[in-house]
Amino acid sequence: MADTPASKDPGTKEAPAAAAKPPAVEIKNVKTFFPPLKGDQPKPDYYSIVAVPDSDLVFVGGDTGKILAIDMAAEKPTPTAWDAHVSFVTGLVLTDKHLVSSGSDHQMIWWDRESRERVRTIPQPKWVRHLTLSPDGQVIASVCDDMVCRLWEADSGRPIRDLEGHAQFTRFHLRSKLYAAAFSRDGSHLATVDYAGHALVWETATGRRLADVFAPFFFYQDISEHGYGGIRGVDFSPDGRLIALCGNLCGDGSQIQRSSALIQVYDWRSGKLASELRGDNFFYERVRFHHQGKWLLGMGGAGSGQKLTLIDRDGKSPVAEAKPEAKLAPMFDLWLSENADVCFTAGRNNVSKWSISSPS
Repeated sequence: MADTPASKDPGTKEAPAAAAKPPAVEIKNVKTFFPPLKGDQPKPDYYSIVAVPDSDLVFVGGDTGKILAIDMAAEKPTPTAWDAHVSFVTGLVLTDKHLVSSGSDHQMIWWDRESRERVRTIPQPKWVRHLTLSPDGQVIASVCDDMVCRLWEADSGRPIRDLEGHAQFTRFHLRSKLYAAAFSRDGSHLATVDYAGHALVWETATGRRLADVFAPFFFYQDISEHGYGGIRGVDFSPDGRLIALCGNLCGDGSQIQRSSALIQVYDWRSGKLASELRGDNFFYERVRFHHQGKWLLGMGGAGSGQKLTLIDRDGKSPVAEAKPEAKLAPMFDLWLSENADVCFTAGRNNVSKWSISSPS
């Protein structure tokens, strides 16, 4: 007679099946706005987004030079749009009184938050790719393709100081680009990142450069002398000790094919790599730390397999993922709420709201 497994022994009671554990964190798409298109009108790319805290009102900039104000709480959001820049709008921040924008037309523009009238325009030497606001709301940092980060009084627009230290050219003699910046949570430090794989950390109050973290795998040059990659986004850990960098581990001959999405976390004072996470064939365009350091949020841009990824606090493995439908990808910018429970993304032909929740 064949042996009977203990679990099937009639004299043995089966243990109740263990209840499935709910995921520690979940990301869900709450709502998506798609712009109405007429005829053969091309689908717009939205490159920058900022939200009014504790509301569903977002401002979005794209490839047509317009800024859109969208109430994502409306059943059918209807945007208010106005002509802002000549071409790409790639930087947006909200101060107490103003919406400030920047773009590839070499301009920074202050707009009245309520009337949306232009208050001032400050010409820039080159493309200003990104803006970020200090935690106290008093200072704007802009990063420009002349490789200078400039600090401005947030509402008056008066210049504070220029931060110069990024090389004009890559190590292969290609002209570099300055992609992004982030303040530490206490505002005492600022990090700026470039095309060639360098992250510089500055003392905000004095403009003194404190560190140059070199992350070489974010940049590649092929035998035809074409360059690919760059560090696309940066953020400080809540304690200010670490910086997270994001982009793409560049492959041979293409900026996306045969390559991997890449997030690396460094101790910026020592320059030592603390952790890294590789993904599918896309760019991580943005990275954000949870305000209590519970996880990292990475957002996928150009390529394939894009997703929103929550990474464990050690930066080594995903704890939750949300892969948007094909019509929502790629994503180019995100805004994360102070409590890290809501984020908005701007991408190709859409603006989306996502919830980030933990079970009680």
